Amino acid sequence: MTGVVKTILRSLQNSPKAPGDVVSETRLPRYLVLASFRCLEELGLIETFYSRGSYKLYVLTDKGQEILEGEGAPSSLDEEEGTMAA
Repeated sequence: MTGVVKTILRSLQNSPKAPGDVVSETRLPRYLVLASFRCLEELGLIETFYSRGSYKLYVLTDKGQEILEGEGAPSSLDEEEGTMAA
């Protein structure tokens, strides 16, 4: 798992956050956080907690928590890492 993915998952571990909150907290580039959120949501590691218009809050799923704790990684995560790390 890349550092970016771990950083984002850790950021969402304790409370729901909007992508902008993660950008502020982690100082990762906004474009990278937004692209990562899309991938992580498709992989089922995060999900929308609240949505109103274009504003969304995301939370870590149980699957995302397992990944963060190192209990296992879906094979597609390895494929996505190359995309996110670039």
